[in-house]
Amino acid sequence: MGFHHRFGLVAGLVLTMLATHKGMAEDAIAGRELFEREWEFVDRSPTLAEFEMLAPRSLRPRRDRDGEMGRSHRRPHRGEGGISPSVRSDEKPSPIADGLGPMHNAKSCVSCHPGGGASDVDHNVTLITADPRSLFFEEPVGYEGRGGTKGAVMDFFPGLVSGNTLSFTAVVHDASTRPGYQIIRQRLASGVPDGLHPEWFSPQERNVAAIAGQPVIAGRYETLDYYLSQRNSTPLYGMGLIELVPLNRLIALAQSQTRSSRGVISGQVAGKYGWRGQVRTLSDFVAGACATELGLNVSETAMQAGDPADPRYVSYAADISPREVADLTSYVAGLPAPQRQSLSLEERKQVRRGEKVFSSIGCVVCHIEDLQPARGIYSDLLLHDMGAGLQDPSPASVFRIDGPSFAEATSVYSARHGRGAALDVNGQPHRDRDGPPGNRRRSKSRGRSSNVLVGTPMVVPLAYPDQPQFPRGEISEHDLKLRYQSTWDAMQREWKTPPLWGVADSAPYLHDGRAKTLTDAILWHGGEASQSMRNYVRLGDGQKRLLDVFLKSLKAPTN
Repeated sequence: MGFHHRFGLVAGLVLTMLATHKGMAEDAIAGRELFEREWEFVDRSPTLAEFEMLAPRSLRPRRDRDGEMGRSHRRPHRGEGGISPSVRSDEKPSPIADGLGPMHNAKSCVSCHPGGGASDVDHNVTLITADPRSLFFEEPVGYEGRGGTKGAVMDFFPGLVSGNTLSFTAVVHDASTRPGYQIIRQRLASGVPDGLHPEWFSPQERNVAAIAGQPVIAGRYETLDYYLSQRNSTPLYGMGLIELVPLNRLIALAQSQTRSSRGVISGQVAGKYGWRGQVRTLSDFVAGACATELGLNVSETAMQAGDPADPRYVSYAADISPREVADLTSYVAGLPAPQRQSLSLEERKQVRRGEKVFSSIGCVVCHIEDLQPARGIYSDLLLHDMGAGLQDPSPASVFRIDGPSFAEATSVYSARHGRGAALDVNGQPHRDRDGPPGNRRRSKSRGRSSNVLVGTPMVVPLAYPDQPQFPRGEISEHDLKLRYQSTWDAMQREWKTPPLWGVADSAPYLHDGRAKTLTDAILWHGGEASQSMRNYVRLGDGQKRLLDVFLKSLKAPTN
């Protein structure tokens, strides 16, 4: 009897393991299908019965003769719409989901991340950032006055307005599935003194040289100064290992760097994902990409942008279910990390010599080889001041360390109305059902990226320039380090150390793809990396070739 009991336990364990393995395989297949899926827009209004299933009784319209309802009805507030409580979270999206967009930068994950890697600048994301020092944000003198009125922003770029809240940063999407958007997008050129050249602004014509020549474009609409910048897609190699890197390890690294360099190198803890480390978890990163890049309704997980050309347009139901987002996240987490290539004896010698050059000029201070369990990552995943040459208007966030295992995101938008306070379009603290100003880390309003923090920035006071320009004015390094540390301007120079695994196959380089080659990327380094850059310049040709051999040995996964 004991034998049969033990045999039954073993058999049960084997069956459980087989079932688990089968479930994981199915999840991986489902995740890959979602990663490669090309989404399409479905232009249809819900029938009355479908709308009544989703909407509360107070929003249910009267039945018309056709039994259908148009899209001109009031948009549900947070908590009113979305998936009905009676619908299970693992069910497929509702038949009234509209699919792709309307606002989107791509139609599939794989278009920006072929093979799990990065892409060229044609898939860059364009950002618009409003300068909080603009005269626009002074006290309004009426609807037609020079103050921040909703009408003025809506006439310029409606994507900056969400409900009655003004964003300081928003995505300028490449495309919309609905009419009218391209006119709004091209309107951004009206405030730029020399206009917007298609080699910089048009996805079809964009090139590295144009971005390198003018990384940030400054414009002015009436009294609103704004800046346009770009982000290149990041490789997804080894994301699952990065997720497992302990926060304690990052905190210890930041403290160790500051001590050993006597403050010259001072890494700051941030999230593990995004060029600014603006996203903390892989699930948030994936959900945010679904909402922002593909324009999918991901329910309350991340908010998609609304249609600037038609504020009445409503995406009533989730386009992708929580289960599907989980499958997609699992697939991304399972993408392999790059491994060292099989090399001949002579090749290995050359690579080792090149790695010694890499170490000798100081690159290893931030590009740390192993960050367990991410071996060969060559990154510390920390934010570093990269100097004026890499300054970009959409700043990084500060993380406050409250203990040995906790870091809280603290927006630089926190001067007059408390941390994270949103502004309404008249420059006043915004209050809604979420509570008083200062309680909200992220806006849940329509038309906002789920990773953008809003409020009143702490800025360096600078004179009003005759023409729009970026940076707005000169700030001495001394003042930036001592008087204005962690301000909106200082955090514009902070970037997360990008992992170098797979770097040989990840061109172009840097956050906006301005560097065509690894040499170009090195020469753009400044700030805390200035000494390493100068050390590189002083190398002989032979040492530079060895360094290049080492970097080009860090290849992407072959499968």
